[in-house]
Amino acid sequence: MESNYHFTVMKQEAIQNLQIKTNGIYIDATLGMGGHTEEISKTKKNIKKIICIDNDNSSIELAKIRLKDSKCKIEFICANFKNIDQVIKEKVDGVILDLGISTYQLSNSKRGFSFKSGNKLDMRINLSQKLTANEIVNSYSVKEISDLLKNYGEEKNHFKIASEIARYRSKKEISTSEELTGIISKINKNSSNIDPSTRTFQALRIAVNNELGAIEEFLKKSEKILNKGARLIIITFHSLEDRIVKKFFKSSEAECICPPTQLICDCNKKPTLKIITKKPIRPTKEEIVLNPSSRSAKMRVGEVI
Repeated sequence: MESNYHFTVMKQEAIQNLQIKTNGIYIDATLGMGGHTEEISKTKKNIKKIICIDNDNSSIELAKIRLKDSKCKIEFICANFKNIDQVIKEKVDGVILDLGISTYQLSNSKRGFSFKSGNKLDMRINLSQKLTANEIVNSYSVKEISDLLKNYGEEKNHFKIASEIARYRSKKEISTSEELTGIISKINKNSSNIDPSTRTFQALRIAVNNELGAIEEFLKKSEKILNKGARLIIITFHSLEDRIVKKFFKSSEAECICPPTQLICDCNKKPTLKIITKKPIRPTKEEIVLNPSSRSAKMRVGEVI
């Protein structure tokens, strides 16, 4: 399953930092292909339950096959992790949130996450939602697309690409990944190891699935369901995600949030989280060789006080 579908990023590091205990309840908030859940279930501790959440029902069905021989009690929930407070009604002892896109989703031509020819421009993780990448590139204004590429993709040629998209779609609808990469390649010349379409595709995926908003919502709600001493593990894959997580961890650990110019503290802020990883954990060289897509991953770990 691992080789055919998905390499689980920093699997051992995640389990070590989760500090699994007997009779504990754990959440894999982005189940994917079930790699982290499988590793949790392999521990010798007598775990009470693992709750697995994913917004993609197809991923859940594939993960069920992978986890069918697990001796742990596993509960599967199809939901967006941002709604963690609605789907989880009990306190838990640890949460893993892996924000990577699975190889299964990338390789499925109907989902439109990759640059490969024949891919439809979709990019929805949850297929029941209406907004798709096709709608964005064919109906959003030049300014809207330009702002999206700048803010979510950190694409320096955001306005030029948005303008080229508008010129192309005035003659023909942009319906495949191949058409979009062709448009982008006119502006971005491939002068590095990164595909010239990477930032644009990242921006579209984030916009379609409201990924950054979902992370912020999840983080605000996460501490409410975590027991004292519980670990919160977040794995990010680009700077926009990591910035949100880093800011949240620092804010949660802070004893005061008063403005620096204020002489006397009156915020009554109490720290709710202890940062375990002062610097993010990165994949080993060996892991990057086996799975090059893991090279940008960062793991941050916090513990509820």
